[in-house]
Amino acid sequence: MKVSPIVTMKKHCLPGAAAALVQGLSLASTICLLSLPALAQDAYTPGHSSTGSSATAAGNRTSAGSNLPNSNSAAGPSVTPSGSAPLVRPVTAPSASSGSSSGSGLNNSSAPLLRPPLPTLDGGQPQDSVVDNGNLTGPANVPTNPAANPTNSSTGLPSGALSLPLDASGLTAKERQGDYDVVNTQADEFRKRFLQGEAIELRLPMGDQLMSLGSKLPPIRLEASYTQPISLREVVQYSLDNTLDIRIQREVVTQNKWILGNSLGKFLPDALMSYNSQYQAGTNLIGGTIPVTFGNPFVTATAGFRYFGFRGGSVMFGSLANMHNYRAAKQGLRASINDTLLNVTRLYYNLVQNQALLQIQTRAVDVSKAQVLLNQQLERAGTGTRFQVLQSETQLARDEQALLTQEVDLRRTAIDLATALNLNSAVNLLSVESEVRKVRLVDPSIDVNQLINLAILNRPELRQFEQLRMAAKRNIQVQAAPLYPQFQFFGGYNGNGQTLTNQYGNSTPSISVVPIQGAGFTAQTITSTAGGNAVVSAPQTVYPVAAVYNPSQITDRSLRKSYQIGMRVDWNFLGMGTQDLANIQAARAVARQATLRVNQQVIAVLQQVRTSYLTSLTAEKQIEVATKEVLSSAEELRLSRVRLANGVGTNIDVINAQRDFTQALVRKAQAIVAFNIQQAQLLRDIGVISYDTITSGRLAR
Repeated sequence: MKVSPIVTMKKHCLPGAAAALVQGLSLASTICLLSLPALAQDAYTPGHSSTGSSATAAGNRTSAGSNLPNSNSAAGPSVTPSGSAPLVRPVTAPSASSGSSSGSGLNNSSAPLLRPPLPTLDGGQPQDSVVDNGNLTGPANVPTNPAANPTNSSTGLPSGALSLPLDASGLTAKERQGDYDVVNTQADEFRKRFLQGEAIELRLPMGDQLMSLGSKLPPIRLEASYTQPISLREVVQYSLDNTLDIRIQREVVTQNKWILGNSLGKFLPDALMSYNSQYQAGTNLIGGTIPVTFGNPFVTATAGFRYFGFRGGSVMFGSLANMHNYRAAKQGLRASINDTLLNVTRLYYNLVQNQALLQIQTRAVDVSKAQVLLNQQLERAGTGTRFQVLQSETQLARDEQALLTQEVDLRRTAIDLATALNLNSAVNLLSVESEVRKVRLVDPSIDVNQLINLAILNRPELRQFEQLRMAAKRNIQVQAAPLYPQFQFFGGYNGNGQTLTNQYGNSTPSISVVPIQGAGFTAQTITSTAGGNAVVSAPQTVYPVAAVYNPSQITDRSLRKSYQIGMRVDWNFLGMGTQDLANIQAARAVARQATLRVNQQVIAVLQQVRTSYLTSLTAEKQIEVATKEVLSSAEELRLSRVRLANGVGTNIDVINAQRDFTQALVRKAQAIVAFNIQQAQLLRDIGVISYDTITSGRLAR
């Protein structure tokens, strides 16, 4: 289907715009807009900058348009006939170095340049164009044979267009080439600053570049109370002192230390002391015939010792087993520190990566907004379609969705890092890095065999499991100890009495009955009964007695002392020894398990070292490949927009180029972060990760 010929157009190119066109940051302030003469003062002319602020180029276009020769056709689109004077006189292009000194790529020292339209391919009348699926394609009579009309690599246009004669606007091929030289020169400067090398600029977007999640959730900080910048050095230092995993493992080491002290204390003799105080009262028969009445305190005190000379080796081998457990706990602490350092380093680099991705997503939104504005201008100019506008608006919606997701992902990584550091999760941690750059921690000249040797010598897990194996082996002899005789020495010093102190007391006076020496006599006793009758007993022999007064006497209430010393040998077999034999076999099985775990850990270490080595090499190569992808996708985006602005490209090409460029930046940022994490992973796998090796900048060898 044929459409009306392409009208003569004028092109607004902002000096310094091409660099931003390549980087895709603020293409609205950078693209060369096509519009009809009547649209020179149009309010929809893009003025977007990389910081989200609107440019004020509309006023410049208005004033420039008022001084244009033959500019009396300001009311609507008009076709400029062939051979007529140009609408705008060509202006000398600025130097290449004048556009990339500022962040937005705009040259504030000069007003935007106004360029005449590109010539038609035949140098005369405008060419017919073909509408294909709603996209305005190039001129219908352009040769399609690449050999006959090859494409210029710097402009993306047929090279034959550069050799065309002076067109109706008065723009020569040399002047037209100068336009593209500015674009390409500034693109090269952008590559030197941002695209080449092994780093990506890291800069937080401005607030107006982000999307709010709610009226009470400001961008970046979201629900956090405040924002705290933090560096990798601070993260590593803080984790060593405050991470819960390390603090818990330190307490495990302390526990095993005191258990070892307990077992060593068994080499010393036991001190035995006892004290018993009680009050005794009542009567007792001495010899079963003499009654005794008493009521006094009674104290028993003992002080002695007991020393086990031999207990079947349980003391010796139990102490050795506890010593190995203590050493294993210390190696476990080292392993916990290594794992924690790797974890916080990974979380920190994830934070850096998400900051970079947030910046990339904001750039993608800026690119999409600029593309929407461009397609709206092309539609208003009559050279674009509504379908192109809808395509660009759909891409903008996708990029805004990705931006919202990335804002939350950045906050989530800050929460994860704060949780790992045992910090209040209400603080929003952000990296202070100015760029995402490759950080090498391991000397690249070391081969995998040397790395394995370093791992065998330094991995704390290998030493930990070896100590546990030796502890399990010693426990076999501990379980066999009850089958051996037990030999001990003992001694003591005893005392019993009424009190511990040397106190004396007075006895109670009493009267005792004693017989009187002399012959006895016979006598009878008369007793009366209840009925008043008298009963006379049989004659009995009566002996005379006398009462004797017993005066108070001084008594000794102190302890009566004694001592004992001796030796004892016990040799017992509980359950005829079957219980102890079963314990021995169980301990041997545990020892075999410990040995197998050592072998398993050695295999795991070898696997980890080799995997980390290969992954690190791959990640480093990915940076190089990703950098090439960024360069090519940036050029793809530049050429697609140039082709669209000149009517020989399609909108879908621009959208695909935008997507490719955004994904290329994402993959490069991910590749750099993946390499940094893999370097830390390799340090951990060879057992030399520490505060110094991570932060000092010296390569591990």
